[in-house]
Amino acid sequence: MLWYYIDYRNKAIREVDTILGVKQEIEQDAWLEALEEVRDRLQEDTEFEKRIIRLRDKTREKITRKIKGKKVALSWSGGKDSIVLEHLCRGLEIEKKFWVRCNLEYQLVIDWVEQNAPENLEIINTGQDLKWLSQNHHLLFPQHAEVASVWFKKVQNEGQKKYFREKNIDMILVGRRTKDGNDPGEEGLDIDEYEVVRYAPIYDWHHEDVLAYMEYFDIEWPPFYFWNNGFQVGTGPWAAREYTGSIENGWQEVYEIEPQIVEVAARYLDSATEFLRNNINLSF
Repeated sequence: MLWYYIDYRNKAIREVDTILGVKQEIEQDAWLEALEEVRDRLQEDTEFEKRIIRLRDKTREKITRKIKGKKVALSWSGGKDSIVLEHLCRGLEIEKKFWVRCNLEYQLVIDWVEQNAPENLEIINTGQDLKWLSQNHHLLFPQHAEVASVWFKKVQNEGQKKYFREKNIDMILVGRRTKDGNDPGEEGLDIDEYEVVRYAPIYDWHHEDVLAYMEYFDIEWPPFYFWNNGFQVGTGPWAAREYTGSIENGWQEVYEIEPQIVEVAARYLDSATEFLRNNINLSF
């Protein structure tokens, strides 16, 4: 199967064929199938391995040019893109790394981060908790992109802005990609309305590039990618979980992952209480 190749003469990636399209339109089974295809390809095709190395080297060269003379920090989320980005940046003297989170994270994810985070990772906590969620119940389990974007702005963007200003840095490296439905800016560079500068070195990578990089360098996959709709949902607060279809289904998915979250949430949210009464036979 041909995917695409790198045209070094013109310094461009020429697309031939890819398995995956835009992230939001890809179901979990398709992601897992693509992952298996990548694993097979890496075992069978030495040219494919070489292509990953060339893509790494080319991207590292871009990063080196872009950050020269600047105070830079890397925003790490524990997701595949930021994991790949952090791996790419090793040896480039980028010492500042930070994780933006709130108080609505899966404990399983927090535990995984503690075991697998980059060295000296700083944590920026934007503070959203169950009390806050009870006052913003309309944001629970977003069913539309407009609502999901509110979470992104309130957690990731606000946390990055806080870090950018407090640390007085010139640029934040982020793992945003066009294929995820993001707009990383022209050639991956974006300056927002608050003058926060973000650079996305892998903005033009395909999903298959990221999968192949993780596999080739034997990087451990975070567990949440293998939860229900894990590749679609990705990282972030459990309350911001997308693609659930309904509030009740959202609670069901979270309960299957981490029951204690729902049980504690029932003290604050009627919808959690109702879910437990109707489905788990617990009294509150």
